[in-house]
Amino acid sequence: MATKFVLADSPRVRYATGAMMYFAQGIPAGLLHIALPAWLASQGVGAGQIASFMAVIVLPWAFKLLSGPLMDHYEFLPMGRRRPWVLGAQLGLTLSFFALMLVERPAEQIGLLMLIGVFINIFAATQDVAVDGMSIDLTPIEEQGRLNASMAFGKAVGWGISSAVSGVLLVTVGLGVTAIVAAAVTGIVLLLFTQVLERGGERGLPWSDGKPALEPRPGKSLAGVFKGLNQVLWTRVSLILMLVMVFDGLVSGYGHALMPIAAIKLFGFTTPQWSNLVAVMGLAGAAVALGLGPLIDRFGAKRMLFLTILLVALHAFLLAKTQTLWQDTLYVKVMLSVWILLGPVTMVCMIALAMTICSSVNSATQFAIYMSLANLGSSAGAKIYGMVAEQTSYTEAYITLGVLTLGLLAALSLHRHRHRHDGGSGRAQKTAPSYTVGMATSGAGMYWSGAMRCPKCRDDMDQVDVGGVEIDRCSTCYGLWFDAGELQKLRDKEVAAQIDIGDPSKGKVQNTNDHYRCPRCGGQMIRMVDQKQPHIWYEECSSCYGSYFDAGEFTDLTTVSISDFFKRFTAPQRK
Repeated sequence: MATKFVLADSPRVRYATGAMMYFAQGIPAGLLHIALPAWLASQGVGAGQIASFMAVIVLPWAFKLLSGPLMDHYEFLPMGRRRPWVLGAQLGLTLSFFALMLVERPAEQIGLLMLIGVFINIFAATQDVAVDGMSIDLTPIEEQGRLNASMAFGKAVGWGISSAVSGVLLVTVGLGVTAIVAAAVTGIVLLLFTQVLERGGERGLPWSDGKPALEPRPGKSLAGVFKGLNQVLWTRVSLILMLVMVFDGLVSGYGHALMPIAAIKLFGFTTPQWSNLVAVMGLAGAAVALGLGPLIDRFGAKRMLFLTILLVALHAFLLAKTQTLWQDTLYVKVMLSVWILLGPVTMVCMIALAMTICSSVNSATQFAIYMSLANLGSSAGAKIYGMVAEQTSYTEAYITLGVLTLGLLAALSLHRHRHRHDGGSGRAQKTAPSYTVGMATSGAGMYWSGAMRCPKCRDDMDQVDVGGVEIDRCSTCYGLWFDAGELQKLRDKEVAAQIDIGDPSKGKVQNTNDHYRCPRCGGQMIRMVDQKQPHIWYEECSSCYGSYFDAGEFTDLTTVSISDFFKRFTAPQRK
């Protein structure tokens, strides 16, 4: 069947594909992290073993940042820049589910089950990184909010349906059939994805007809990456954020290990009942989380995160001190529902907080380190509960959860961050682009190249030093970005000959694309016309006042000829 869908050509294809691939990521999340722990508890497996299982299987999400450099280095461009990695990871995810059929006696084979869980999550985490990289490569900034929402919704639906269906299947037909169903669904997603291309003319499969749509990119210096990281990673604000991320992981991991065991062994839930509750409230939490963007923009990520974590702490202490109400089914269901609801809301605020301090040059690695620390903390939190579960009561377990949450609040109270300014100029230094935040339940995974993205062709923009002034130039279409004040400093014919090296004919084609968001701050771009040469059309950000020129436009701007005089009368009015 001929491939009909091209990601680069259609926003709808991008939204649908992102949602579909994140749906596939939600399947192992629902099965391994929600339904399976509850089912193991109903099978008589001890709390310590279940907690250890959850602590270990999450580790691939903590180390997924290692796959990013591999994807940057190893490419098969005839099939696209990221698509071969997505296909390979999705195929591995599909096949890895069949390994669960080897587990015949879960209570006695918890070690084998743990190993298979790690194996499955390796492919799920790799697929997550590849899909995020592909999405960022192909999606204009003004569409990223909608794409993020589609992907978050797809994952929420994936783990919601997976947890509910898996909870029923595990009880009725066992782990083997459940694994086959999971493999079948992820296999269908794989088949659907084979009908999608990154760019037109590429191969659908290795043996298909097609040719590369992109040129190979020169390798990036790892030494340069680490040098830049050392400048931003060990600052006070970064170190405090690392502490916050570790405590957030401890709270999350401890709670995720405690809650399903308490639901089954203490509150009398069945595995299907717990899975269905998590599915319903998880979807509600995802919807609430996606609506937090305007509130975070208005009140700040720290304030919203502090409020959310305070609610988590109050919830834990309230549940510990109301032991007399544990026999009330409605009360228990409401309390557990609130805890599930707060999970994705906290995650969105945490991601927004981490994004605010990432530098533009090293945002990929810097952000990945913060997320990895959170996932490592989650693994440690689950292990901590496993170590104390047999020696403490459930009341003490909930008090411990509240104490860990207070530690998170204390760490967060130390966080101070203001945007830096460049000496006495009053102009903000270059910071990371502002991306709309979405929720990803298992890994909160985002993949950035670390460089500012060209608003026209979506490739990386390189920083070019011109007499001590750094401007940004697209590595593919050679469009130029000038931060506020830079255009006036560099408006010179000799400078233009040095930096404006793109093909003017291609620049004219790119010039027709004039509806996009600011690649620096995400603000609204205003279509401008040079007063002296009205045939030159460029765009300027209404927030940070940076401006973008297509290839050849800056040279034209700095060169005044007789023909420019006549162009004043023939240039069409820009609408």
